[in-house]
Amino acid sequence: MSGVVKTRVALLSAAALSLPAQTGFELVRQNCFVCHSTAKATSGLVLETREGLLAGGNRGPGKVAAALRHEGDVKMPPGRKLPPADIAAIEKWLAEGSPYPEAKAPAASGPVHWAFRKPVRVSPPSVRLRSWGRNPIDRFILARLEREGLTPSPEADRATLLRRISLDVTGLPPTVEEMDRREPYERILDRLLASPHFGERWGRHWLDQARYADSDGGSRDEPRQIWKYRDWVIAAINAGMPFDQFLTEQIAGDLLPAATPDQIVATGFLRNHQIQIEAGTDREQYRVESVFDRVDTVGTVFLGISVGCARCHDHKFDPVTQRNYYELFAHFNNCDEWDNSKPPYAAGKNLDVVQGPILDLGNGVKSMVFRELAKPRETYVMLGGDFLRKGVPVQPGAPAGLHKVDRPQRNRLDLARWLTDPANPLTARVAVNRVWQQYFGRGLVETDNDFGTQGSAPSHPELLDWLAVELVENNWDVRRIHRLILESAAYRQASRRRADADAVDPDNRLLARQSRLRLESEIVRDSSLAASGLLSRKVGGPGVFPPQPANAMAASQLKKEWKTSTGEDRYRRGIYTFYFRVTPHPALTVFDQPNATQACTRRNRSNTPLQALTLLNDQAYHEFAQALGARLLREAPADDADRIDLGFRLTVGRRPEPKERERMLRLVRLERDEFQSRPEEAGKLAGRPDAELATWTSIARVLLNTDEFITRE
Repeated sequence: MSGVVKTRVALLSAAALSLPAQTGFELVRQNCFVCHSTAKATSGLVLETREGLLAGGNRGPGKVAAALRHEGDVKMPPGRKLPPADIAAIEKWLAEGSPYPEAKAPAASGPVHWAFRKPVRVSPPSVRLRSWGRNPIDRFILARLEREGLTPSPEADRATLLRRISLDVTGLPPTVEEMDRREPYERILDRLLASPHFGERWGRHWLDQARYADSDGGSRDEPRQIWKYRDWVIAAINAGMPFDQFLTEQIAGDLLPAATPDQIVATGFLRNHQIQIEAGTDREQYRVESVFDRVDTVGTVFLGISVGCARCHDHKFDPVTQRNYYELFAHFNNCDEWDNSKPPYAAGKNLDVVQGPILDLGNGVKSMVFRELAKPRETYVMLGGDFLRKGVPVQPGAPAGLHKVDRPQRNRLDLARWLTDPANPLTARVAVNRVWQQYFGRGLVETDNDFGTQGSAPSHPELLDWLAVELVENNWDVRRIHRLILESAAYRQASRRRADADAVDPDNRLLARQSRLRLESEIVRDSSLAASGLLSRKVGGPGVFPPQPANAMAASQLKKEWKTSTGEDRYRRGIYTFYFRVTPHPALTVFDQPNATQACTRRNRSNTPLQALTLLNDQAYHEFAQALGARLLREAPADDADRIDLGFRLTVGRRPEPKERERMLRLVRLERDEFQSRPEEAGKLAGRPDAELATWTSIARVLLNTDEFITRE
């Protein structure tokens, strides 16, 4: 080393030794601000301000020094320990009152994510193809297609359109009389939206989100009485209840002035969680889990974001802190749950011990509801999401990072008002997106349960906002949104794939055509019942028990009995099938019915060999085929071609093409010859040795097992 370099090093060392020791504030700034700042308040702790330090974050004040000394379960900074001299300097600074230098203006934050900005109505864009379109929705769709050099598909033929709208709006296929009526489209739309079956169809979508089931879940899976909540949903939709009221009654119906029994029944939304309390379990832990379920469900269903990510720590991506989570938790922590002083129930006895508040509606009808405690429970931040580790106490609140909280949050009614405030950026967007999703198979935001920064961007953002504003400004009238979509030319397009559109948009996000959608599990059953003539159109009432395989309940720990319904109840719609969480009806689950353990906002759709085997061999579907075969013999003239025509109309809503008719007539001749020569086989299929009934039962099985029958075009 040269003399010059040695001299320079010596001077630098002397200068370093002469520097004053760093202050406690500087040490905190250097080591702690990266995780505990206004921009990133890990564990709710903000150390950039003296107020934030004194508040102490989720763990409360006075914990900084212990964390730096690595005393207790929190050791900071993560993965290392500061030198003793630095810890002493920080402790000295804390003891002196932790003085902060003069505050500087905070740096400007980045742009706000699109979903967290209030929706703003924009005018529908200009388009070149002015001859296409029936309402403003179409201009948004067409403008996007034109930017990609695409054109829309032609309108579907009348038979396809009638079957599509009937299945989409009511979940039932059109009758032959309706096919022959030649009604104008607008009149069909009016009739279907006014049908009591509209509430059943769209109520089923809502019950998925509400995680509705008729049993508790868990190893015991006890039956529960909550079907009145299901019927409340159907009635509310049929009555055209505004969505803000629909939301409010489910979250806080019991807190409304002079609450009616129906409004209290609506709070069953908050009681649809699983319950599993047995000897040896910690009841408080399971009670807390039920509150977690309520918070997470409200976030998913109404806000379209995963607030549950903030249970253990601040949300990594969206503006929901851990403190926010427990402020929401505080709203739902005051349910008068089970009585912890009583022993666990025996099978089928003392269910009120664990099923909590139940409203007695008379005549032996009860319903699980939410009832507020006279004295609210204290709520704390649960450190790491552990109910045994209490942080700072919190009061009811809502995430101001999503929408400013203008009024004190005292109870669930205040939360409902915050959710339905026109300035809330998420509630209306999420609601209209879910309606759109059912009509097109995909939402304008594909990740309908994640509107946050990690979700999909909307395919048509201006249309999404236009619909959201339309909903709010028209008194939250959801039926108006249905009508706008159903009237649009976009909805009425044919679903046939096109090479030009597939080359640009293979997933059909731009909507150059409609989508082919396999029917949901309940609608497969309902369509079969309707075609066979067995369908009961009764609306509402307790759950029913249609036939199922003898060993279907084997997974139940308590081996519950499934007493098959008789008479009309045997042929009720799928929405009324009694749903055991542990042992759901197999003919429904095979077609992707959700498991009701958590909110399901978008069902999966699969096509498997098991589905075809179910349609061929399941006892109920065999019965439907027998009834359809008998109906063809009874209602069609003594002519095979007429029966084939009627069978097609009853199942797929159209007449057969000539080639299809000829193939089916050939099958009729083959089956007739077979059953006439083998009467014992006819008896097995038809239930009696009737060759003609067996022949047409066989034809009915074919029709009920076609891809077109279980698909909405």
